[in-house]
Amino acid sequence: MNTNQDILERIEDAHRFAPFCDQCGSPTVVVERDDALWLECSSLAHRPGRLRSLLTLSFASVHTSRTIADLRAA
Repeated sequence: MNTNQDILERIEDAHRFAPFCDQCGSPTVVVERDDALWLECSSLAHRPGRLRSLLTLSFASVHTSRTIADLRAA
């Protein structure tokens, strides 16, 4: 079971470990999705259209995106 303190420590550790996206250098942000907290590249919030992604080879799968904590256990 995760306490609020455990979750806060995980968020802080994630930001300390990866403050910027490995792919594009944009800052990372914490988002809630699918009952979990994720550390993601901030550019994923405003993705370009599919055609533009293909033309610029900007694929979401290569940007930083990893689970920090499962909130169902909290």
